[in-house]
Formats: sequence, structure tokens, C-alpha cells
Amino acid sequence: MSIHKIMNFETKQAIKNALIIQIEEVGFERVTVKNLASTANINRGTFYLHYKDKFEVMEDLQQELISELESYVKNVQPLEAFQMLKTGQFYPPFVEVIKCFKEHATAFRVILGEQGSPGFSKRLKEVFSNQILDRLSVIGEELQDPEFRQYLQAFLASAILGIIQEWLDRGNEELSVEELANIHFRLLRFLGNLTSMQS
Repeated sequence: MSIHKIMNFETKQAIKNALIIQIEEVGFERVTVKNLASTANINRGTFYLHYKDKFEVMEDLQQELISELESYVKNVQPLEAFQMLKTGQFYPPFVEVIKCFKEHATAFRVILGEQGSPGFSKRLKEVFSNQILDRLSVIGEELQDPEFRQYLQAFLASAILGIIQEWLDRGNEELSVEELANIHFRLLRFLGNLTSMQS
């Protein structure tokens, strides 16, 4: 990579980091290009070499996070995960997904928060539902029913993201990545056990 490309990359990263800081301080609505440039230690002219406005920075940041998350989620095989859960072992690909959230915890927390972007949650749910549900379709006739599939997709994606969001909001120091992965599968096992309980 040439020095020019490295400098471009570093400037764009500085602008994206500035956006996260500014959203946390004033909320996305009140973010200005002037404040972004100041926080990133660049002038406004340099900002406009890379982005046309704050919306383009937000889109670039979201796309970067989603692409990285997808690269980990695509390795999750639900049936494999449940087999490992039964033996009391952690499922490494899912642990990697949670590590991705931990690595970018501030960005995910801020963009998912009230001052961030309302559409980001939906985009993250799509990553989970698109990647994971397709692999579950091999089990059970119910998954051949398009309406049931749609609601199961919404349920699973909301459940996974809901737990991660709770963890991020609490500061993600309370539970380790492995402990959070374990909580996910304990919850799924608990829901599975509910169906076999007698009244």
C-alpha cells in the first residue's frame, strides 16, 4: 500500500472515530462537519476530500462494521454450535462474533443507541437472520413455511442482538466474551426445555 493510500485510510479512520465521539457527546442530529474536522484534527477542506457530509461518514462506518461482523457470522453453523453446547464446550465461531462486538464496542453501542442511527439495528438483524436461518432450514418441516420462517428469523435475530446490546450498554466488562456466548446458548437451551415441561 502506498504512503498516499495509508494516509487516506488513516484520515478516514480518524473521521469515523470523530463521528463516534461526536455522537456520544451531542447526538448524530447535532453533529457538524466543523466539529468532525476539529475532533479528527484536520481542516474542513481535508474532510471534503474524503466525504461529502456526515451522512456519508455514518454510512461508511456502518458498512465497515457490518462487513467485519458478516465475515465472522458466516462461519457460525447452528447445528454444530448446539452439538458443542450439549457437551458443555464453547463454540469458537460464535465466540469470534462476540469478540468483534467487543473490539468495536463503543462504535456499536453509540450507533445502536438513542443518539445514533435507528436503521442500524435492522441492518445488524439482517446479518444474523440471513446467515444463520438459511443453515437451520435443514431441520424441521416448519421451516418450509415461509411465514413461520419470517417470524423465526425476526425472533432469533432480535434475541441475539438484544443480548449483545444489553451487554454493550452495561459496559461489557461484567461478562467475558466466553461468558456471554454461554449465556446465549443457555437461553436457547432454556427455551428448548420449556417446550418439554409438563403443565
